[in-house]
Amino acid sequence: MDHCYREVLACGNQLAMDEELPCCPEAEAALRALMRGNAQYLEHSRNPAELTDQLRLSTAHEGQRPYAVVVCCADSRVPPEHIFSAGIGDLFVIRNAGNVMTPSALASVEYAAVHLHVPLILVMGHRGCGAVMAALQKHREPGALGALIAQVSLGIGHVSNPRQAERNNLFHSLDALGESEVLRDLADRGRLAFAGAIYDVRSGAVELLRNDE
Repeated sequence: MDHCYREVLACGNQLAMDEELPCCPEAEAALRALMRGNAQYLEHSRNPAELTDQLRLSTAHEGQRPYAVVVCCADSRVPPEHIFSAGIGDLFVIRNAGNVMTPSALASVEYAAVHLHVPLILVMGHRGCGAVMAALQKHREPGALGALIAQVSLGIGHVSNPRQAERNNLFHSLDALGESEVLRDLADRGRLAFAGAIYDVRSGAVELLRNDE
């Protein structure tokens, strides 16, 4: 792989190392809010975010202003709003099996970045991903599912370790973000930053990936 992700992961890498972030300040605030929300989730095992009629009506009339995009797996054990203690209108969530950066997923990311001015894109894989395991075991599936697993297989390469396969699959999605001229232009102008993470379905913890891995 070309490993564009090594360039686009700068913001998440520096936060994971507890450094000052030179990237987009709004993205820094968004990433810290996500990780603070995950800490609340781990501590309280519930979502303390506002889910009121007033907020629903407000977002219905005034529109959405999410502070982060989360691209993640469709697995029912990976509920991003709960994982990050987020409420209505906080996250722009894009989900499919294997958190694959399909054309429609990438288009949705670009929409959020350009039209909603979201400053942070987080791509999040997870432990025990069924799509990754199917690719590792070389399952053959008919129809669209087979095409999706083929994309995951392309991303994981020739590794056999499930954890490394999950990371490679995530890196493959980050590569696609790094190849988007729309997103790279926003990043170059300091209006957008990226991060990658792995969610542990057992512990509930989110681990930010570093670009030296």
